[in-house]
Amino acid sequence: MKEGRSLNRIKISEVLGMSALARFGERSKSSVLNLLSKLGKNGTPGSEENNDSSSFLIKEWKRRFESRVPGVMGIRNHGNTCFINAVLQCLSYTEALAEYLVLDNYKHDLKRKKKKKKFSNRRKNVGDGEITEQLATVLKSLWSLEYTPEISVKFKALIEKYGGPQYKGNSQQDAQEFLLWLLDRVHEDLNCSSNKLKRKTPTFISEEEFLAHEALYNYARSNSSFVMDVFQAQFRSSLTCRTCDRVSNTFDPFLCVSLPIPPTKKYVPIYVYVLYLDQTPRHVKIGLIVEENETIGGLKKCLSKDTGIDEDTLFLIELKETAFSPYLKNDVFVRDLDSEADLYCVEIPRSPQLSEEDEGEFIVLSWINILKINDKVKKRFGTPYAIQVSRETLYCDLQKLLLKEMSPILHSNVLVGEQNIPIFKMKVLMDDNNEDESSSKSPSSSSSSYLNPEAELPMCTDIMERATKLGSVIKLVLEWDALAKSQIINDDSAPVEIHSTVAAAEEESYPKEASSVSLQECFSLYTSEEKLGQGDAWFCPECDRKREVVKKMGLWSVPDVLVIHLKRFRQCSLSTDKLLTLIDFPLDGFDMTPNVSRSSSTNSSTCSTILSSQVMVESSINKVIANAFNPWRHPKRYLARSTVLTQEDNYMYDLYAVCNHHGSDLQGGHYTATCRNPTDGIWYSFDDVRTKSLSKNEVVTKDAYILFYQRRTTSSVPPSSYNNNTTSSGGSEHWVYRMPDFNFYKNKSSTLKPTSSTTNFIRNSEKYATLPAKKISEVAAYSTKINNNSNNMDNETTPTLAIPEEDEDDDVSRPIDKNDVD
Repeated sequence: MKEGRSLNRIKISEVLGMSALARFGERSKSSVLNLLSKLGKNGTPGSEENNDSSSFLIKEWKRRFESRVPGVMGIRNHGNTCFINAVLQCLSYTEALAEYLVLDNYKHDLKRKKKKKKFSNRRKNVGDGEITEQLATVLKSLWSLEYTPEISVKFKALIEKYGGPQYKGNSQQDAQEFLLWLLDRVHEDLNCSSNKLKRKTPTFISEEEFLAHEALYNYARSNSSFVMDVFQAQFRSSLTCRTCDRVSNTFDPFLCVSLPIPPTKKYVPIYVYVLYLDQTPRHVKIGLIVEENETIGGLKKCLSKDTGIDEDTLFLIELKETAFSPYLKNDVFVRDLDSEADLYCVEIPRSPQLSEEDEGEFIVLSWINILKINDKVKKRFGTPYAIQVSRETLYCDLQKLLLKEMSPILHSNVLVGEQNIPIFKMKVLMDDNNEDESSSKSPSSSSSSYLNPEAELPMCTDIMERATKLGSVIKLVLEWDALAKSQIINDDSAPVEIHSTVAAAEEESYPKEASSVSLQECFSLYTSEEKLGQGDAWFCPECDRKREVVKKMGLWSVPDVLVIHLKRFRQCSLSTDKLLTLIDFPLDGFDMTPNVSRSSSTNSSTCSTILSSQVMVESSINKVIANAFNPWRHPKRYLARSTVLTQEDNYMYDLYAVCNHHGSDLQGGHYTATCRNPTDGIWYSFDDVRTKSLSKNEVVTKDAYILFYQRRTTSSVPPSSYNNNTTSSGGSEHWVYRMPDFNFYKNKSSTLKPTSSTTNFIRNSEKYATLPAKKISEVAAYSTKINNNSNNMDNETTPTLAIPEEDEDDDVSRPIDKNDVD
């Protein structure tokens, strides 16, 4: 026998006694090992005999594994089956599912389902549990390191049998679609739902809680399986009427969350001319590095922080050669700014504290100066200015106030109070009436925007009333003729001080593009509000007609195993385009609290009440559906459902597997898996039959496609213990050391038939149980029964256990040796 490929022979006379073992044949010994596995799983606490059998089983598997790592085994590619292999590896490291299948806990549910099948009206072609049985075989072979290509060949044949035309042949398929298909098949194989589910409505704190409970109740009547218990949670979709603010919520189940990927952040330099009211220097040019998708509102916040100007006294405008650009709204993107215009940040006077009767008595004016030589030749000079004036200001007083504000650029001998009025024309600038457009209009149309010198109160005219509706700051253009300008204006050069940030922005040392996008940013985009147009109008019962609405998606609850699909592929005409954005996802401690609408809509004082209510909902459902609607709960691995979880613990997740897609085409490329082994805490890469260890820094890549997270409160290995070589309760106590004996060639003829090990399998409201505890004395009786049925077998003279030696297959990966780990 070749080293590393066979089982070390060990004596078990201490457990069964020499006389009993002497009568066993080789096949009978494997049955004894299986029995010991059952005893090891079900030993009654405090039973010394059962503890001895469990210790023997642990030692036996440790001898088998020697220095190899359980579960680190590749799968052969049978022709573009890498998408299947990658998904199988990720499911193999989904501990709740793997333990459920590998330890044969699923057989009780499968047996129950088969009994109910003849009374069921479920869809046809759901099989007879073949998919689940073979999936369990695959996982057993991987964890026991006894995988052979024949196992995956048979699994592929079953996929073609039940998967339809999509999975026939050797064409590449989407891993996420296959994952959902496979989970659905296993769910149908194990679905033990009951229409006799009794309705128990707990006391809720909101209408939303009641609606969520009703949706869960209705779904549970026809869908109840281990898959649903582990992977399923609820979406909440909200529609808000934009007219009356009526909100409609619907709740739907999900097994996987598909997240959009935000556009990559690109950064651009922005140059802004800042004009202070009473600061020296008054005119400063600064440089900013902002995101291309930043809004004007966000830019104002940055300017307020950098300049010290309060955001409510900051007027942001674009200036072309001789005119203002339209008002800049806060939701306009920075990328949409006019590249040919100058951007000015003007500090405006703070509005005085006025009574309600006096509100609207003062308005803010901002203006520029234009030298008008003729109707076609114009030139802007000086800087923009701003002032606050009373609506009761006379025309002559208004001109003098504006002139006084420009005193730094006037001739020193100019006396503002002695100037003949009018000195210049004052034109009110509308967004639909700039300087360039007005020249093409008729004289009457153009003159209508000028303030009338004959008006007693020019600030109360119709044109000013229209202008105040466009924005809080009235934009003016002062038109000068050459003679008046030469007599009054001394310096029109508009000197500006260049800040050091301008040079920094011009050096182009800033990052042109963000290196990554965080996973939380993907969730933020997914849960952001979306305004639906008239084509997607919703009938509002409050308005009694179709209305435009705001849609918002969110997670109402989260499952024990959270599967996240990153939407990397976009359909472009006849092909698909892949987004190669690097998603920075955390390996440990991913807090889902901000993404759960239930947690975000309630404060911490009501969180415990909500969680308790949810526990009551699940408990009432679990007990009524013949104990079939509750996930398996190992006492050392899962918290009891009756305990109230804290909000922090309930929404904290740790990554354990990643399905990667390499390449740029959805129909091509290559799939691999990256998984964290729970027995040693090391990350491993699975590329079909090739396996290797990885460092933590190699897990996050731009090829990540499907992420598998496990709720921290259900994890068998807390993150703090990953640095050790043992689990939280000792590496030897991991469930893999309680596996029954596995030999594919011995059992392949009866793979799809339930074994006798499921006869007394029970499941209660707190956990799945395996066989009831048996005493060691029962083993002797069991051995006698085996001996009576094995009269034709050759008696062994040496009481040892062994597995047959297998031929080396170069195409099957060698399990990783712990001594080989980098």
